[in-house]
Amino acid sequence: MKRVLIVLAVVAILIIGGGLTSQLASTGNATVIPGLIRQTDDPDASALDMTPWKAEQLFLMVGFVLFNLIGIAVTIAALMWFLNWQVKKVSASRSKTAAPATTPATE
Repeated sequence: MKRVLIVLAVVAILIIGGGLTSQLASTGNATVIPGLIRQTDDPDASALDMTPWKAEQLFLMVGFVLFNLIGIAVTIAALMWFLNWQVKKVSASRSKTAAPATTPATE
């Protein structure tokens, strides 16, 4: 039940955030959100403005970097799982073949 409430809270936050973003976008005042990329056709306009092709290149680069980071993380996770599986396998085989450490008591 706790997990369902957490998921519902996250979904509600995302819906509220999407609604606020759409309201800001519909007003046409894009400078309200700090860091929002403004586009212009004049490359000499400002250091903060981007031409459309530069904005596209930035978007593609960020997507490429995120895709590769996720791929690296999955590869490392799979490698660690495989190595841990081998360690467990060797430990189990050693415990089965090991001789008992106790000797019979002599009187």
